[in-house]
Amino acid sequence: MNFTRTRRSALTAVLLAATLIGVSACGSSDPAPAAGGGTASGGAAGGDTVTVNALNIVSLAPLFVAQDKGFFADHGISNEYSTNDIYSTLSVQSQGSIDVNIPGLGGAFFNAVNQGLKMKAVADRNQYRCTSDSMLVSSTAAGITDAEGLRGKKVAILAKGSSTEYWLDLFLQSAGMSQADLGGVVNLTYPDTVNALKTGAVDAGFLTQPLAYQSIADGTAQRVKATYEIAPDEQQGLITMSQNFLDGSPDVATRWLAGWLEGVRYYQDPANKDDVVAIVAAHTSVPAETVAALYGTDQWPYMDPNGAVDTATAMSDDGQWLLDNKIVETLPEPSVWYDATPVTKAVELIGSAPAGNSCGDASATTGSSGASASASTTATSS
Repeated sequence: MNFTRTRRSALTAVLLAATLIGVSACGSSDPAPAAGGGTASGGAAGGDTVTVNALNIVSLAPLFVAQDKGFFADHGISNEYSTNDIYSTLSVQSQGSIDVNIPGLGGAFFNAVNQGLKMKAVADRNQYRCTSDSMLVSSTAAGITDAEGLRGKKVAILAKGSSTEYWLDLFLQSAGMSQADLGGVVNLTYPDTVNALKTGAVDAGFLTQPLAYQSIADGTAQRVKATYEIAPDEQQGLITMSQNFLDGSPDVATRWLAGWLEGVRYYQDPANKDDVVAIVAAHTSVPAETVAALYGTDQWPYMDPNGAVDTATAMSDDGQWLLDNKIVETLPEPSVWYDATPVTKAVELIGSAPAGNSCGDASATTGSSGASASASTTATSS
């Protein structure tokens, strides 16, 4: 994939969509917003209504696909959507007012679990298995190509304790460095990082897609390292359900996840590329040509087609970093925060699928290694 190829820019739309990726911002949703929330009940079409808090981000493409292709409807599900802050929504979800939410697996989620909030992770939403939807970039002026190049430089992250800080620490450690070797660490949103790279206020920073693509394409930045290369196999995003929903409507929870998984599998099938690109573009306001440019590269998000959450990764390096940096006091055991029962039953309902997408496997990201090399080479020569 040639990341310097000239493409018609719709930067305003790209920036708007990107503010919703990897951060807890609010946005609009194509489906009608939820009127109130609560446990599943009879829907207008005779199905069961599920309240879903979601964002218009690329890593939720299977949700858009399942909605537009009728997979939820096929399982008797009618969704009511809201687009609220995904972390403050955890407390609302705990009260049973939201059935489904989409937090990341990290300090905010574990702290919510430690506080006794009544919700559980039930399925994977995003894993960094040879793909990710973000990367560390350098301004073209700084020309940074490796961790050593960050010495004495200013680097942008989202916030202290965020995944971006974790990735930065891992990358620095690969060169025997720490944040003390930098010229400074600045907390910026993704769109603000783009502007700071342009003005020289920072030398490098983490950007999510499609902002990373756009910044490389217009010559603002060059790729340093994709986040999946920094934190390989990281369990990144979750689907959570309220305990009230799980206890009161277990069959509905199972059918909702069956619709989600059918969306994941349709999303990952290269035969559906044009359809998926159109659906994602419509729901995220990102130009279809930009979505198409990301499709099949190592910047096209991956989700487990059977919904399995990688609890081992969460409890190893990722979890230890949270403890070492006092972001969480204790790390709750997977049995406390993950309930695989509904997704296991969903797979029984629709059948299992090959996981794929390990390095070298054919999948929706076929050729991702080549795309990675191409993006890196092109970005470096920008």
